[in-house]
Amino acid sequence: MSNSEQEAERARNAELRDQVDSMLVTFEQERRELAEVQARLAATTGEAWSSDNLVRVVSNVSGIPIEVHLTPESFKRSTPERLSRSITEAAQAAARSAVEQSEQATAALHGAADQLPDLPDIVPGAPSIKDLMQSMVPEPAEVPPPPSPPMDDEEEDDYYRNRSYLDDRR
Repeated sequence: MSNSEQEAERARNAELRDQVDSMLVTFEQERRELAEVQARLAATTGEAWSSDNLVRVVSNVSGIPIEVHLTPESFKRSTPERLSRSITEAAQAAARSAVEQSEQATAALHGAADQLPDLPDIVPGAPSIKDLMQSMVPEPAEVPPPPSPPMDDEEEDDYYRNRSYLDDRR
């Protein structure tokens, strides 16, 4: 190998080292940002009221209800069936809210990662940093379907006329 070939090889190696060093700095910065996003996601909640304002639900980032609040009027102004629909409606809306917030929190991270070169782009056969980062971000929860329509006044009147509160009908 001649001197000019050795110098060319050294120059290519130095350029590769610089690219890898730059990628490692970027990776470390993204890792810190990812840790911050994960902490924010862990603390993210979605909150929603039912359309009749009788139920408020708070859900975690996975869409799992962590708090359910019923107003004192909920037992006076509603039937068990309507109240269950109100709870379902509020829980689904809170889950959608939490999912939207988690998607917003991770969107910037995904955008930044897409613009950077990946390690296999520089060193063929090397593991993908993008794949590693992707595996560290949780998948958003599935958005539940919209709630069923509320009971109309006629159904509610029939319910109260034809029901004894003293009977245990389990």
